[in-house]
Amino acid sequence: MKTQRIERNEYFSPGRFFFILKRDFLSNYRTILITIGAIAAFVILTSTVSALNHRGEEFHTILYFLLLYIGGFIISSRAFREMYNSRRSFTYITLPGSQLEKFIGRLISTSIGYVLGTLIIYSAVAAVSEIINQLLFGYTHAFLNPFTKVFLIGCAAFVVVQSLFLTGAVFFKKNSLIKTVLMLMVLTFAILVIVILSARFIFPGFFKGINPVKQEFQSLQELTEWLGITEDRLRTVAKSAWIVIKVLYWAVLAPLCWTVSYFKFRKVEV
Repeated sequence: MKTQRIERNEYFSPGRFFFILKRDFLSNYRTILITIGAIAAFVILTSTVSALNHRGEEFHTILYFLLLYIGGFIISSRAFREMYNSRRSFTYITLPGSQLEKFIGRLISTSIGYVLGTLIIYSAVAAVSEIINQLLFGYTHAFLNPFTKVFLIGCAAFVVVQSLFLTGAVFFKKNSLIKTVLMLMVLTFAILVIVILSARFIFPGFFKGINPVKQEFQSLQELTEWLGITEDRLRTVAKSAWIVIKVLYWAVLAPLCWTVSYFKFRKVEV
């Protein structure tokens, strides 16, 4: 029993894991404080300018997600920069902790941890900005509500998309953010080409040469008759395709990226 317990601890130990999280925070606290200051100044300034026009019911929701996504992608792209830094890689590799603990630490701090951290900081800064707006203009924006369906879906979507940039941080030694964006553009283009080629194969009558046939349809029934399929069949195909897309996005994409990233991380660290 003791031997089995020791073997398990070699992979994950809560004590070592929290030590790694603490070490990551303390080693970057100056950057974190500077970033918080910059965000606070930007939010207060933007909120003040917006309050002049007495507009922006969704101001804080939009601004929060703007900062969440842009900042999150940048931070995620720099999550494993220590591995490729000749002066810091040895210190990071010899840091007490398993590969799993190190990877999960960076994963949590750049995904769920980042969402919660930015939410707390933004809420505090937004409260200060609205106090200023009330004193100066007698007007305040609607406060950020983190319990709405739209907000929760937006945060969940960030965690999914962020996994792509975390993967890029592991695979690319330099300029991982730019390279990840370029890679996503290439993949998107490749998927579009595959979809178009598949459509031409399935519905050959819809295409004439290279250009699609210029034909307008006044109703779904006209489209289904022209394609030679029933309206119910078209709805079934569209519904099935949408379900597959949602499953791939919400249940497959992020775990797949995390798994691929972890095995690449293990290989690089070794």
